[in-house]
Amino acid sequence: MIVGILISFACIGYIISQIDLAGVRHAVAGFEWPYLLFGLISFAFGYASRVLRWTVMLRSTGAPISISACAGAFMGSMALNNVLPARLGDVVRALVFPAALGVTRAISTGTLVLERLTDLLSVLSFLAAGLAATDKVELSTGLRMSALLLAAGATVVLITIVLWSKVFAERLQRPMLRSCGRRDKAIRPVLEAFALLFSCFDAMSRPTVLVNIFFLSALAWAGEVGLFWSLLIGLGLPANASSGVLVMAIAALGTLIPLSPGYVGPFHLAAYAAVSFIGGTSDQAASFAVLAHASVWLPTSLIGGLAILMNPRLFRLRT
Repeated sequence: MIVGILISFACIGYIISQIDLAGVRHAVAGFEWPYLLFGLISFAFGYASRVLRWTVMLRSTGAPISISACAGAFMGSMALNNVLPARLGDVVRALVFPAALGVTRAISTGTLVLERLTDLLSVLSFLAAGLAATDKVELSTGLRMSALLLAAGATVVLITIVLWSKVFAERLQRPMLRSCGRRDKAIRPVLEAFALLFSCFDAMSRPTVLVNIFFLSALAWAGEVGLFWSLLIGLGLPANASSGVLVMAIAALGTLIPLSPGYVGPFHLAAYAAVSFIGGTSDQAASFAVLAHASVWLPTSLIGGLAILMNPRLFRLRT
């Protein structure tokens, strides 16, 4: 928590040192608020796609789960991510909420891992598309190499899951078929958990399931592009669709540092840098960072918090 707070203060402090607060207030005051409505509609569409994607993942493992149940748990975890450091809301979704949903922790954890991989690959794909569509932005060699390494790493992990998860599951199950000594009995629960995890990966690796997952991931991030593009236009920036794609991708990559609660600081700095890349002034960039974070944080916190209040059984540890 302390490290996260220090990161937040460092990022916000840097932005404040670069801007004129009076200019930021003027930029926010001049924002054309009707654009926010379109942006929030697009953002809601994106989150609906995320909920549907998680439902598809869980159902592919044989879990008979409804979209409404997934929606409550998913939005609840997002609200917790907004107030807790280190994405602890994801930990709660993987280890606490499964009991109320009627699924195992291994299945929920498996869906979360695949969700993060597809999100990373989707964001990097949007980043590549945004760079290809505009000649105004030239990222540094370090940033380009980082993006390439992230894409390569995520692709290798995903290919490993698709091709080898069944093999890993079968090999982990073999020791459990033999009679176990005292030492073997101690590690048996661990082997069972990992065998179930890889079995879950195998179920989600079917071609039709993967196609649906990646399609819904693209829709989810396209929804965020709509929000960011609307905010850019509302601030009077000469932004086209490729600018919205680029800003969304860079801001999303800024949340890879998960220590600060609600991504306060890293998100603002990434969004500030992204708008500066496309030609915005420092005041416009800071205004965009504040508006974008509020537009993402407030709706997910309110809806997720309401979902938790209306469904306290999500925190029941046993069925």
